[in-house]
Amino acid sequence: MDWNKIVTDLREANAAATAAASAIADGGSANLDAVFLKLPRQREEKVLQAISEAGLYCRGKREWIGSGYMVVPTCGGQGDRRALSVTVMCDELRDRGWRAIPFRKVD
Repeated sequence: MDWNKIVTDLREANAAATAAASAIADGGSANLDAVFLKLPRQREEKVLQAISEAGLYCRGKREWIGSGYMVVPTCGGQGDRRALSVTVMCDELRDRGWRAIPFRKVD
């Protein structure tokens, strides 16, 4: 695993997500949307360290569609901004070769 690449890719994907979200109003339903990042066969401690180094937050490994990490972009929104930022961040991460799935949940 190239840990520098995941840190860089997370930072850049979050920056793209934040920029996209800042261009719209934060209307709509409050939600708990997140990016579900799948990094199989990696030590949880190392993954959490990489997420933290990228300036993002993740509590720990979760089970949703298999094992993965719920990562929340730093868009500053709770409705439409958060939903859009998750979509953009997932797209950016997938374009860079990572397995990222949008998790959607209305609060």
